[in-house]
Amino acid sequence: MKFIHPIFMLFVLSYLFKIHHLGKQALAVNPKSPDADQRGVFLAEHKKVSKIAAILFAIGLVGGIFGVVQFLQVNTIFMKTYGHGFVGAILLGLMLANIFVGNSIKTLVKEKSRDNLRRFHFSLFYFTLACSAYSLISGLVVLFKGPMS
Repeated sequence: MKFIHPIFMLFVLSYLFKIHHLGKQALAVNPKSPDADQRGVFLAEHKKVSKIAAILFAIGLVGGIFGVVQFLQVNTIFMKTYGHGFVGAILLGLMLANIFVGNSIKTLVKEKSRDNLRRFHFSLFYFTLACSAYSLISGLVVLFKGPMS
């Protein structure tokens, strides 16, 4: 039972790569080409998968808290998990911030402003990946070494 959260979250992390891939595909479509309508399709899928991933992150965070308390008997989950619990909450916040920023890109009129916000969106995404890597490492430590004493 203690492996449900890690396996579920690895599945959810795969969504990050799918989101990134869809975003890159959308940016690769030239707006002046005959295939310009594909950009909208990629962006719609990008948005849909992002929302699904955020919901799954929220479920994973709650499931992780339950799992640590139930199976590892740790009541101070955020303090005894090498920062894993904090990073999980931060990841959920980053996912929500990415959704908000991504939706804001299309509302800007000036191209330079849109490009700046798009770069910020990518930076948030890469920060999300970095936090995910730490979450993965700290989660493995908690899983195999146990909580901090």
